[in-house]
Amino acid sequence: MEKEYKFSISEVSSKTGISTSAINYYIRSNLITPPKKTAKTRAFFSQNTIDELFEVKELKSKGLPMKMIKQSLDKNKKIPKYTSFTGSIKKLSEELSMNQNWIKQIIKTGLITVKSTKKNIYFIDSLDIQLLSNLKKMNLSGIPEEYLIRHSEYKELSKAESAFLLEHINFSNLDKDSIKSIHSGFEKVRNILRIKELNKLLS
Repeated sequence: MEKEYKFSISEVSSKTGISTSAINYYIRSNLITPPKKTAKTRAFFSQNTIDELFEVKELKSKGLPMKMIKQSLDKNKKIPKYTSFTGSIKKLSEELSMNQNWIKQIIKTGLITVKSTKKNIYFIDSLDIQLLSNLKKMNLSGIPEEYLIRHSEYKELSKAESAFLLEHINFSNLDKDSIKSIHSGFEKVRNILRIKELNKLLS
């Protein structure tokens, strides 16, 4: 277990004075950083979560509603900066705190593009590092590694969406701002359509 994640929920509750049920509610509401699961019913939190809980407690004492507390926490969270990586898979797993075998599986499926520079030394660009980081976040939220691998089954869908997006971009004057606006609008439309289909499945 990484040093960063070392506090059980009871320890977090004791340190912050916030009940375990309230902590679980904040996790479900995406208000605080989720714990790292080590077993089906066991998880550990980082100091970062404890700091966030103290801030929630402080803002609640000032009478702020949950919506404003969430906005305040979101503003304080730094936007992560993703850089490319060069090194061994072992080094990558240590830097990202990800299981080494899982990374190898992800590479095998072709979800990320890895270039070998020399024996056991690989180059991974910043976009693929961002992809790995987001897969890790979903895993920490409770989605199993073997299930997340299934994103590789939807590569053809990603290609089709990319081709469709390119058709949209071809209607622009190809300047940076126009492309950015079209890309943003495209993502919003696709996301709304996904939500509509999800609602049908849930009803």
